[in-house]
Amino acid sequence: MKSPLQVWWDLPPKDYDSGNEASQSRWAEAFHNLLAAKKRVARRYNTGRRTDHFVEDDLVRYRLNLSSSKGQNVSAKLLLRWSMPMVIAQKVGPNVVLLANPDTGVIVRRAHVSQ
Repeated sequence: MKSPLQVWWDLPPKDYDSGNEASQSRWAEAFHNLLAAKKRVARRYNTGRRTDHFVEDDLVRYRLNLSSSKGQNVSAKLLLRWSMPMVIAQKVGPNVVLLANPDTGVIVRRAHVSQ
């Protein structure tokens, strides 16, 4: 007989060892509780998530990697944190896009879409 910890999430209760009716109802209730707990955890985990809403030809900005240089008298806290507006030229993957210069259309970089 399998314990609730050994049950796979999508394993239906009918695949358990046959026993008396009280045992079957106890396992069915445990299975139902596991599915409910899984849904609660998924709902809590995905609370702040948004779907990808970027499409081609949208104007976007990407975050720049800043670094200070004492030799060049450059302080990172005074530099711009975001790039100039770029156009999404092409979606390479579900969360990867190619960014192009809006004036010339030349592809500048590949970027990961987070939010």
